[in-house]
Amino acid sequence: MKRKNLLVFLTAACLFGCQQQDNLQDPSKEAIDFSTSIDNQSITDLLTRNSAALSLPVKNSFSTGDVISMSVSNQDYLPFALGVDSQTWDEIDTDVESVTFYAHYPELTDEAATRALGKRYRSIKGGKEHLFGIAQAIRGTKNVALKFKRMTVPVILLDEDGRPYKGKASIKLRLRNRGIQDLFNGKVELDKSAEAEDINIKKVSDGELTNLIPQETIKAGEVIGEVSIEGEKQKIVANQDVEVSAGNAIVMRFARNRVIFDGHTPLRR
Repeated sequence: MKRKNLLVFLTAACLFGCQQQDNLQDPSKEAIDFSTSIDNQSITDLLTRNSAALSLPVKNSFSTGDVISMSVSNQDYLPFALGVDSQTWDEIDTDVESVTFYAHYPELTDEAATRALGKRYRSIKGGKEHLFGIAQAIRGTKNVALKFKRMTVPVILLDEDGRPYKGKASIKLRLRNRGIQDLFNGKVELDKSAEAEDINIKKVSDGELTNLIPQETIKAGEVIGEVSIEGEKQKIVANQDVEVSAGNAIVMRFARNRVIFDGHTPLRR
């Protein structure tokens, strides 16, 4: 009788051990290793062209604890703290072999995050920088690399020597600065029903840059804002057509008697 009980015990122990080993070997139960990168080519090009050293307050990498909103295969977006939260393949509710991950930074509001499937667009306001990332992976893959792009347009104020502007002059652009964003490819298009508004352009020393919504081409001769220097206000008029496209930084340079827009386009005042 004792021998029979011992045999039952050993069999159960063996089955339990085998089950544990199967779980350890099952990749679907292991946490996915998410890595991130940001396409900063336009910023890098700007720094390379500029004669003075610049340290710009733009997002160029992610840190542990940064919260993104992440979706898998067009499902609802959920907050995900990089390096803190974890996700396994068996937690992902999809059976497709090739899986697409989508991510937004900063994280989406609750309203936008639950607009998956039939409602894939959100209204987006300019001002802050917005990044969108995407990754494709075969189900069960250990490593998933999210590649982010900048979806808004950072505006950088420099002095005539190419250094961050620290003078007393202020600049306002008057443009439409609200857009519509596709949540699953990140593209932002100008909301043509939006009214033009005054946009205060921040200095580098403010700790963050002003980011514009991508615009339609600004036409030569168009009044796009004003410069205020020691109480004197003058209109800014584009001399040439100007492109304001996602991810491409715009430089506004204060020279002696004029403002230079985007590093090469003089603006009449």
